Amino acid sequence: MKTFSATLTGFIEVDTDQQCDAEILMEAILRDVRSALAERGSIKDSSISVLSIEEVPDKQL
Repeated sequence: MKTFSATLTGFIEVDTDQQCDAEILMEAILRDVRSALAERGSIKDSSISVLSIEEVPDKQL
């Protein structure tokens, strides 16, 4: 049996009033992703984390 590794990149943009709310939401999303990975029997190992959370400036029209 061969083993393959995938590296994921991207971003999730959320609308919240406070950064702490965004952090809580990201942790909930990560729990869901980890749970989905755990349900797959062929996944040997995984490491998924939030690299950073920063405020996105309002877009000027």
